[in-house]
Amino acid sequence: MARPAGNIKLKAARLAAGYNSQQALADAITKVAPSLGIRGLAVGVRQIRRWESASPPWPQPDVHRVLTHLLGQSMEDLGFTPPWGSARTQPSTATGSAPRAPLAGARLASVPAQSGATTQPTTVGRDFEAVTRAHRHLYWSVAPAVLHPAILEHARLGCALLPETANPTRQTVAAALAESYLLAGRIEFFDLQQPGQASETLLRALQAAGEADDPLLGAAILAHMAFIPGWADDREAAVERMLAARTYARRGYASAEFWAWLDAVEAECETRCGDPHAALRLIRRAEDTLAAGSEHATPDWVDWF
Repeated sequence: MARPAGNIKLKAARLAAGYNSQQALADAITKVAPSLGIRGLAVGVRQIRRWESASPPWPQPDVHRVLTHLLGQSMEDLGFTPPWGSARTQPSTATGSAPRAPLAGARLASVPAQSGATTQPTTVGRDFEAVTRAHRHLYWSVAPAVLHPAILEHARLGCALLPETANPTRQTVAAALAESYLLAGRIEFFDLQQPGQASETLLRALQAAGEADDPLLGAAILAHMAFIPGWADDREAAVERMLAARTYARRGYASAEFWAWLDAVEAECETRCGDPHAALRLIRRAEDTLAAGSEHATPDWVDWF
């Protein structure tokens, strides 16, 4: 599967905010601008397409304001490079002191884009992946609050390694990084009951899944994102995220178990939003899907269903 080019950070933030198409984001920008005191601003899908390209142009100040308001991220976190150059430096394991691990509620490291330098050996991908796999297994025996800081520190290491690797090693690191952020987001939402922090962490997971070109990981992350509005009785937002999750799943080789899990997630959201009849229809469909089976295997990281 060829790795998609483009501004993955903006696309991930768009999907996380519930805008499943470029047209939906363009419409939202045009609609919300007057409420911010900006008149006469109209953005079309062609402009969104340019922003999601490999070399996105820096938006005008008024658009800058609306984008950051709608998506809740800084312009650099949305994949834009200011004309005057970035003030940020990428984390490095080669020189200088390592940055401190983020605490609960602290700002997460942004998933870096590809760079031209390759300094890590090809073995680094499997080594990093092995630690991610160990964290996945440890979750079932170690107290989540104890394991959580180690997972975030490991994710920080992954962000430092990404600019120093080339494909296919880079995709291996990115996929393991996405899984690490997914596990951290699950702990924050289900165990630590921090939905706001979980939302930011899952956005980083979605960015990393995009870098890995792994649609099934992307689908799993979007489905976990649906839990957050679902548990807050925001059915529309939950359904939008499930629609995006299924779109991603169709791009991969989803197993019957994976499709059934997506139905189970949406069923739980429907139940919490007060529609048990819709939930029961989804559960019946999940049962039929499991009974029919499929030729595709379920990824090892789907260990929660």
